[in-house]
Amino acid sequence: MSANTGNSHRFSLRQQLMLFVVMLLFGFIVTNHVQSVRARSETRSLAVIYQQRERELNEQIKQSEVLTQENTALNQRKNELIGEVLVDQGYAELSLELERIRLLAGFTEVRGPGIVLTLNDKPDYAILKDSDASLVHDGDIRHALDLLRNAGVAALSVNDLRITNVSYIRCIGSTIRCNQYRMLPPFVIKALGDPAQLAEAIAGDPMFSMRQLPDIGLVVKVETVEEVVIPAFAESDRFGAYITLLEGN
Repeated sequence: MSANTGNSHRFSLRQQLMLFVVMLLFGFIVTNHVQSVRARSETRSLAVIYQQRERELNEQIKQSEVLTQENTALNQRKNELIGEVLVDQGYAELSLELERIRLLAGFTEVRGPGIVLTLNDKPDYAILKDSDASLVHDGDIRHALDLLRNAGVAALSVNDLRITNVSYIRCIGSTIRCNQYRMLPPFVIKALGDPAQLAEAIAGDPMFSMRQLPDIGLVVKVETVEEVVIPAFAESDRFGAYITLLEGN
């Protein structure tokens, strides 16, 4: 009788142990499942948030483009009205002189033959492998603009921002700032002038030639075109911000 009781007791302990192991495994499986569901839920949430922010960004970009076009049209109409008023009041010569000054100052859109120069970082740039020379810096853009100026360029723009005598280009973190705007690569420089002469100024430059070697891989692409469109200076209505105190005095 006592032997049967002992066997029964051992059997009960074995059952309890097996039940404990089963429950432990079950708890482990449930915990992993919950964590997996939570991770998938968080991933979906992040994807939804990303898509929403992307839509908002695209809407803002479209709105900015519309407002820019409206501003350009309004400035053009304003200049036309000023010219009409001057002519009506007998100041036709002053109107022509004002138009010439606007043209020289970069306040009007110009178009004609020229080149399109694209500067871009090395494709598949690896920060641990490639050198800093494989990236486009603010000095590279300024260097390209100087080369084109020396080659007789008539007008310039960078990423459709008009370059004038008061324009500045400087590096700010991972972006490059031109006038009051931040830009990311690729940087598209449009130059109005003799296409062959402008293209040769870039192609014959030793620095750009060296930077295009396979080990560095900077993208320097030149296209000659029959017509480039150089927009008007976008901040002509806020030109006072570019006048220094010394010039103001």
